[in-house]
Amino acid sequence: MPVEEFVAGWISGAVGLVLGHPFDTIKVLGFFKGMSFPIASVALVNSVLFGVYSNTLLALTATSHQERRAQPPSYTNIFIAGCTGGLLEAYCLAPFDLIKVRLQNQTEPRMQIGGSEPRYRGPVHCAVSILREEGPQGLFRGSWALVLRDTPTLGMYFVTYEGLCRQYTPEGQNPSSATVLVAGGFAGIASWITATPFDVIKSRMQMDGLKGRKYRGMLDCMASSFRQEGIGVFFKGMTLNSARAFPVNAATFLSYEYLLRLWR
Repeated sequence: MPVEEFVAGWISGAVGLVLGHPFDTIKVLGFFKGMSFPIASVALVNSVLFGVYSNTLLALTATSHQERRAQPPSYTNIFIAGCTGGLLEAYCLAPFDLIKVRLQNQTEPRMQIGGSEPRYRGPVHCAVSILREEGPQGLFRGSWALVLRDTPTLGMYFVTYEGLCRQYTPEGQNPSSATVLVAGGFAGIASWITATPFDVIKSRMQMDGLKGRKYRGMLDCMASSFRQEGIGVFFKGMTLNSARAFPVNAATFLSYEYLLRLWR
């Protein structure tokens, strides 16, 4: 199994996070809160995503990454490989994403004299507290919404990227840096447009349990949110998600493609 894609995914995930973390935390609250923890976790799950995607495509088409420009795989195979990567990535991401959301939503001042102590002192303390108060299943709260968000979305993500690269690249050649940037950026926007409704539910499920259980499950969360706030609730943050998606995914794909070419 080729490992270059896992390493390139790891590094490119960290690059994308540095650009996107301020936008991501604006969605929930604090600005650069929780920056160090996501750098490690997002790099890990991005490694899983790109590594599984590329190796699944290799299994489906028997073509390596460098051969795919001369022998382009079908969009069906690309979608299947993307969904496979998204499914495994979601399971790896679930506990990390939960901890990140809990830390970002923490509003207590950490360094203010006389201020109340924060509920969580850091990612490790957050994880231990969740395990103690909510049990092992607590770390996977909202994981079904995360799986439903990432599995088809990441299939479409790679289809959009590959489609744009092919459209603006001469046959058999590697896409230019400008093409990779634009294709990666628009792939990120396209994926977040469809992902935002499940992202809203995921975040609400992840915060559920912090001060008592509010929802009986994902479907109850969806029904309750719709009943109280209307259809617009499922599109909260879409503009910000899209604004964040373009530079993050442009940088992610550019660094990923550059690293693979450099190593070969």
